[in-house]
Amino acid sequence: MTEAPGTPESNDGDAEEFDAESRWLSWKAADGKRSDRADEVSYAADLARDAGFDEPFRSTGSAKQWAAEAARSLLDVQFRRPATRTLLPLAYVLGVVSFAIGLPIAFVVLMWKASAVLGVLAALVSIPLGLTIAASVRLMLEFADNAARLAGRVEHISDLADGLFQALSDVAEPVSQLSEDVRAVQFWRFRKKK
Repeated sequence: MTEAPGTPESNDGDAEEFDAESRWLSWKAADGKRSDRADEVSYAADLARDAGFDEPFRSTGSAKQWAAEAARSLLDVQFRRPATRTLLPLAYVLGVVSFAIGLPIAFVVLMWKASAVLGVLAALVSIPLGLTIAASVRLMLEFADNAARLAGRVEHISDLADGLFQALSDVAEPVSQLSEDVRAVQFWRFRKKK
């Protein structure tokens, strides 16, 4: 067909470039969907593991359910299932009550027994001390929570790696057979000239 005057000529190389670009874009979109699905699966696994414990003190029923699960976790002496996420609220409450509140009060009482001036100074120091201890307890427990989540993700990656290794080993045998078959073909080899 002829083109209308004044229009540029079509170039077949440009068509191939656009085709390659569209394939790249479709691959990129499929990769994005795959990573979104992986994020959803990871999020669903986290929700399944923590089901019902997002706010254990929201209602009496959820508090009872959490207390029963925490008791089961404490009595699991063989560590058959992870209890980090279940016991975090208990550890936080006990840590704040015993260390962030109990230690400063004991410090003020001991200093007050020694002297009234030391008692007043200890009372002034005890508030920042309690806040610092509470923040430290919180940060340590968040570190434990993140370590538990990381361990779950590493386990997931390990499962993916096992699947990938199996898939690659399934492909390796036909590829090696194909390689042997290609080496067996003699017509393509160059003969040495004498």
